[in-house]
Amino acid sequence: MPRMLLAEFSGPTELAEAARALREQGYRELDAHTPYSTEAVREALGLPRSRLPFAIFVGGVVGAALAYGLEWLLVGYLYPLDVGGRPPHMPLAFVPITFEMGVLLASFTAFFGVLVLGRLVKLWDPVFEVDGIESASVDRFWLRIDGNDPRFDPERTREELGRFRPLRVELYEGSPSP
Repeated sequence: MPRMLLAEFSGPTELAEAARALREQGYRELDAHTPYSTEAVREALGLPRSRLPFAIFVGGVVGAALAYGLEWLLVGYLYPLDVGGRPPHMPLAFVPITFEMGVLLASFTAFFGVLVLGRLVKLWDPVFEVDGIESASVDRFWLRIDGNDPRFDPERTREELGRFRPLRVELYEGSPSP
């Protein structure tokens, strides 16, 4: 049964201050639900750098290498043609397709990487059951402390959050529903 404590804040500064203080006290299962991303909140939550740029680069290089290799195999090795007195393997002729396939695979990697790393393929989350959470997509900032955190104690955590004057604090104890 998922348990969590959610605190609503009016701005990103208050949320970042609360998240930073809770992390210093030993909380590790923290998450933020905000209308837009801010550097202060990411730093306060201690989120690692995204691996997505590296994955996109690798996707682009692999796409370009596969395209070049396929062109060389077909045009330069299996079915060589003598066109204009050029050798069968003329690298300059392979540049446009190699570039386009690199861009195509890099863009597919970016698209699917954002879906997977951003957890956007998840159709339901227990946080959706909390009244008022929809304000996180408009103008409010929510801090989520997961019940799996070793330091999680609903009463003590609520008191610790009270020092940061959240607009409200909600405890969710519910059963998962699809």
